[in-house]
Amino acid sequence: MSQEVKTPTLTFQDYGIFFHGLWPGNPKFTEKDYPSLDGKVVIVTGANSGVGYQTVKSLLGSTKAKVYFFARNAERAAEAIQKIELEVAAEYKKTRLDVHFIQIDLSDLTSIKPAVDKFLELESRLDIVIHNAGVMFPKEGATTKQGFELQLGTNNIGPHLLQHYLDPILIKTSKLNKVNESRIVWVSSTASFLAPTGGIHYADPNFSNTPNPDEKIVYGQSKAVNILQSKHWNIAHPEATNVVNASLCPGYLRTELQRNAKGFEAFLYRILFHDARYGAYTELFAALSPEVNTKNTGAHVISFGTVSRARDDLCDPANAEKAWNFLEEQIKPYV
Repeated sequence: MSQEVKTPTLTFQDYGIFFHGLWPGNPKFTEKDYPSLDGKVVIVTGANSGVGYQTVKSLLGSTKAKVYFFARNAERAAEAIQKIELEVAAEYKKTRLDVHFIQIDLSDLTSIKPAVDKFLELESRLDIVIHNAGVMFPKEGATTKQGFELQLGTNNIGPHLLQHYLDPILIKTSKLNKVNESRIVWVSSTASFLAPTGGIHYADPNFSNTPNPDEKIVYGQSKAVNILQSKHWNIAHPEATNVVNASLCPGYLRTELQRNAKGFEAFLYRILFHDARYGAYTELFAALSPEVNTKNTGAHVISFGTVSRARDDLCDPANAEKAWNFLEEQIKPYV
């Protein structure tokens, strides 16, 4: 039987970050502030809907970036791209978009290297990766193809393997870029404050032997790990001095992530949460703003573009290293 799931006591500052999400104010870093990104290549995962969709649309409408749309469902991706083209033409008066789709399933580790191989056949550079794809509150007992708890597998292990395969081209490109232009963005959540102490319930990380696990803690674990990935990537890659990492909570947003929410909880999401477009401002702040840079790599950003802080234990380098080593062990059979 697994050990009890332990979570730390939250501070007043932690609760302040929770409440910030309800009344974050208007974004200050918006399309007018974005660099041109002419000649730059950006990957956004999970862009068929929600924040990822809005992030891709904003990038295509307001910059000259070449955007790769990594997603699981090809039919939905084609529909999303067609819709983006129409909306960008209407909102930004721009009709020629440099957007491309590559199929990947982050819940199936065997799909990841073929997706990266396809990307590498098409591109010789990579400037920004936004790990946006994720799942929240799946059906009880849901797992990935490899048997990981679905949120841990899709939100952490899949992206970790994806980034592993993208690291060489990203690092190579970073040596050609100006300082702060190369970035990795890990989309986390304020739910990370609900995660087990240290970020991961190592006694039973898949919660398969934990009776009646709290779904918020299980989801919070996956979002805490995104922060730990951001914190440790530069330490694990000391040669990549010009790559900036950041994690973020995009904001309290109405997206498909809440599709499994029920009852009063679903009602609260509808009345208190913000339009998904605002989350794109948070993601693009982390990806483009000069406030996020090599001096504060591993920074944590909250809605809708504010450099903040993560829970204290998630800022502990020892916890970040332990989580990184755990993820490395999980992807080893696929490397």
